[in-house]
Amino acid sequence: MEKQTRLDKETARAYFRARRSERPAEERLRAGTAFAQQVLDGLRQLKIPAGTTVPAYLSVGSEPSTRTLLPALEDAGYDVVVPICEPGYRLSWARWYTGVELARSPRAWVDEPVGERFGPEIMAGLPLLLIPGLAVDSAGNRMGQGGGYYDRFLASLPAGADRTKIVGLFYSDEVVPSGTFEFTTLDAPLDGVVTPDGWTWFSSRTVRNTV
Repeated sequence: MEKQTRLDKETARAYFRARRSERPAEERLRAGTAFAQQVLDGLRQLKIPAGTTVPAYLSVGSEPSTRTLLPALEDAGYDVVVPICEPGYRLSWARWYTGVELARSPRAWVDEPVGERFGPEIMAGLPLLLIPGLAVDSAGNRMGQGGGYYDRFLASLPAGADRTKIVGLFYSDEVVPSGTFEFTTLDAPLDGVVTPDGWTWFSSRTVRNTV
């Protein structure tokens, strides 16, 4: 892909989805293990203690896998919540734990925990939120799947210096140069990303590698 070419959203989504579908199963498996280790290492370096709630997601298909990450978070003593797709393209959250009952969402091709649901208030005081996406550019602009669930949810969170930091999980080659794809003011930007190679934080639209 030429760095100078800005892809419209439809073209960009098709491009990144196709790349994911072509990713070998062995590579996905290795990446899933690496995601778990990188997230745990990052939480330790960020001094986020066990017992903290960590919002994440149940991966599906070719998404960066959380099948190793979620049990690893649980084993390390973190409380895990994952999203529930609600009417009006809204998100609520439910607790995830090993053995939790899952049911297919009536609104999306994902499984969701059966149990109590929580609104945005569950994010109060949490240090970070792990979310999926198709790609992110070097300024932190995220390309999502197009449903708008996360953008609506993230817009509902309080602003301020102590707000929850938004961190995406991506394969390393899905972190692309700024200007690769189009975005709008409705697309919620990320504070950072985790790839199988490590963490990257975005500050004032400038990349800063830390963890």
